[in-house]
Amino acid sequence: GITVEEPGEAVFPIKMVGDLFKKAPGEEFYISVDDGKVKLTAGRSKYKFSTYPVREFPTLPTSSEAKTFCSISAGDFLKVLEEGTLAASTGEEFPLYLSSANFQITNGFLNIVSTDTRRLALSCIAVEEQEEAATSLLPMKGVKEVQRIMAALNPETKVKILYDEAQFYFVAENIEFSVRRVESRFPPYEKILPKGQTTVVKMDRGELISALERVDVIVRDYNRMVVLEIKEGETLIMRGKAPDFGLAMEEVTSEITGDFLKIAVNSKFFMEALKVLREPEVVLAFNGTSGHMTVKKVGEESFLCLIAPINLSKEEQNMETIESVDK
Repeated sequence: GITVEEPGEAVFPIKMVGDLFKKAPGEEFYISVDDGKVKLTAGRSKYKFSTYPVREFPTLPTSSEAKTFCSISAGDFLKVLEEGTLAASTGEEFPLYLSSANFQITNGFLNIVSTDTRRLALSCIAVEEQEEAATSLLPMKGVKEVQRIMAALNPETKVKILYDEAQFYFVAENIEFSVRRVESRFPPYEKILPKGQTTVVKMDRGELISALERVDVIVRDYNRMVVLEIKEGETLIMRGKAPDFGLAMEEVTSEITGDFLKIAVNSKFFMEALKVLREPEVVLAFNGTSGHMTVKKVGEESFLCLIAPINLSKEEQNMETIESVDK
């Protein structure tokens, strides 16, 4: 807890102070402010530094007149944030929606969607006290801060999300965090959601990740392309190749139904989609060689990640195999 001996206010250089809190010895800190100087004491460690003028600190927006977007537990919110923001670009990109996440309320569900044009992630969950219908873009820089706050809270803590014309507000316990809305629109992603599937693969998620990580060792410094060979009644085969280095082949025990398929995808995108999940098994669904690969959970529709295929050249379609080299 915090014990206040004398009330007051000061503006600290937060990054430096935060690092000191993490690295200073002991569990107790004593902070005092006098004449624009901060003195921080922790055990036998002492620090002194300047503060910023309080009068120059901006007036922060508040949720006092904001409308309710929805309510959700911190644990559920963290999960849907991690899954739904998976595909967003990490830099400042144009159009603005590429480095943003779309928050959408529809039919009692919160949908969080992101895309970098090569993949799309969608996560949804039923929420309370929700608007009938609302949508807004939020920048990933702010959303990542929200994720960090949610990770520090008790998973059962209730989080209330509010909004006005300019801001989104995330309120939990004694915290209120605001994020400025992005003045742009997310494209109509519903148009590219798969409406059918010709090949379906079900397998152990951990085993698939381990095999993919080994293939990625070969391809990660080249083109990060992994070729999947899928045939009903057999195992999933993954191949990778790096010129002047070598070949990789992995077999993963799978339940495969549908048409034979050979398709290539980006190993990094594939791995990130698998690692964001927590379930023991995963489903991969395909709609031919030109359709997206869909990564989703077994028996539920709360998450999907669409990954665009990589066009295979004739040479790559007939990729040299380890078996052929051994002969």
